[in-house]
Amino acid sequence: MIHMETDPPESLEIFALTQQHRGIDPALIQPFQGQIYHLSGPGPAGKTMRDISEHWVAYALARGEVVHWIDGACRIDPARFIPLLEFLEADVEACLARLYLSRGFTLHQLDRQLERLSDELAITRSPMVVVDGLLAMHNDDAISSLESRTLLRRHVHILRELAHRKQAAVIAITGRAEDPFTDTRHVQYVQRHAENHLEGMWQGRRRRRSLHLHHLQTGTAGQWLPFNTDLQTRFHVPSPQVNRPKVPVPVDALPLQHREP
Repeated sequence: MIHMETDPPESLEIFALTQQHRGIDPALIQPFQGQIYHLSGPGPAGKTMRDISEHWVAYALARGEVVHWIDGACRIDPARFIPLLEFLEADVEACLARLYLSRGFTLHQLDRQLERLSDELAITRSPMVVVDGLLAMHNDDAISSLESRTLLRRHVHILRELAHRKQAAVIAITGRAEDPFTDTRHVQYVQRHAENHLEGMWQGRRRRRSLHLHHLQTGTAGQWLPFNTDLQTRFHVPSPQVNRPKVPVPVDALPLQHREP
């Protein structure tokens, strides 16, 4: 899990991802080191779940960590991190300099970006990797079904290696298996190989519509309410017993400090 200090410095106020009296408890849905965390939600390639991962990334950047973000859906906008980092009273330019972005316009470009992640993490010691739109490029008409399945197996294998050998928290964002524009078998394959799952779905209609989250491991469910709504509570430190990894991690739970080379 992402380690949060109980007594942070006054210069870095810890924020809440949700209002605890109305939304899901953020302490129960944190990513863990050494796991693939599968986020699936409505919208093209799980677009709605990107906002959640952006909050996790912003906090890691504010703590001085390097984060790798692979954009497989051509929708990353670094400017979205600025309000989050300003709320944390962090140095925005310094934080964004530690955000390593790469964008794949084709499935083969995405393949190359994922392939070199292992070497990049050996240099940056990053505790977190986000792959947004992991399945988006598989819908390309130029990609045969056989090639699509082969590359998906390869990509999941790479992500598992990053999580288990590099001890990174790997966040993979996809659409929901029930969505008509998503290949159900692809989503189910990612689900089978992920240790952690967070599902999102819309509730309500039109302007009253809200994103409802369901964390499968703990059974926790609630609304997603971003930090910039009114009267937020402070971030609660997750318990080590909540959502423990299946395989014991040989180091402490994702310490947010750079390791010495």
